[in-house]
Amino acid sequence: MRKYLHMIKPFDVIIVVALMLLSFLPYVLFARHEASLSAQRGDSARVLTAVVSHDGQEVYRIRLTGHTGTSKFRYTDGTHYNEIVTTGAKIAITEANCSDQVCVRKGAIAKPGETIVCLPHKLLIEIKSNTGEQTGGMVTQ
Repeated sequence: MRKYLHMIKPFDVIIVVALMLLSFLPYVLFARHEASLSAQRGDSARVLTAVVSHDGQEVYRIRLTGHTGTSKFRYTDGTHYNEIVTTGAKIAITEANCSDQVCVRKGAIAKPGETIVCLPHKLLIEIKSNTGEQTGGMVTQ
């Protein structure tokens, strides 16, 4: 390693550090753009709703905005079941009898566009906004 240190010049270090700092530029620009969009549309009027669907058919819907306390919903389809718990403005699958348990390990979600999927049971939970926004500032209206 020492034999290669003489090959590194001080200007090389400056270039590498500058490139590393520039790599964060898109993140900063997109964050500022999202903040300005939020201010323009007035996020105080935004209403988030969690929609639970099985095989493409909606089976349960709960409003997350303004939700307090804990609500439980158990979806059963034959021998398959998923326990869905809404705590405050977050929703999660806390128990399921699927083999992989990916949906349980996902944890709680609360932002527009986030999803929890239980593939073995064909169950989908997605958070929708009345403004049509999704995570990352994409608009789907």
